[in-house]
Amino acid sequence: MRPVKKLLSTVLVSFFVLNSVFAQQKYGHINSQDILEVMPEYKQLNSSLESRKAQYTNQLKKLMSDYQQKSKEVNDYGAAMMEAVREERLREIDSLQQIISSFEETAQAELQKSQLKLMKPLNDKYLKVVQAVAKENGYTFIFDIASGMVAYHPETAGDVTDLVKKKMGIN
Repeated sequence: MRPVKKLLSTVLVSFFVLNSVFAQQKYGHINSQDILEVMPEYKQLNSSLESRKAQYTNQLKKLMSDYQQKSKEVNDYGAAMMEAVREERLREIDSLQQIISSFEETAQAELQKSQLKLMKPLNDKYLKVVQAVAKENGYTFIFDIASGMVAYHPETAGDVTDLVKKKMGIN
């Protein structure tokens, strides 16, 4: 009977110790997408990006129309064209393909760059508020379920980077 009592008391003590350790840590989560979508600045940002996207789409449509027209011309009349004229049209078509491809890549990159640039102030704004809420309410960590990132954590508490480096023999 004694070993059972000893085991039971050890389990109870461990439970209370672990409970007090974990009780000191308070975790929370947010959904940044829900927050951003209701911010007035976000709606303006989306409007601006959609306008820019529409401009790129219109330019791309013009290029595609020109490409299709030249391709149709070669398909319909290629056999009747002089060799030099047909070769020139084929070079123009190839050139247009490259221009379209390059334009699509550049437009996509510019849209992403613009979005990141416009989103930074919004992200900074809501993260500042998350940090204030976390500190006011005693949260140790706040996780963002939309991005899978940690939205708030204490600056130094729990940082084991130096311990890992030491263990790895890295200075």
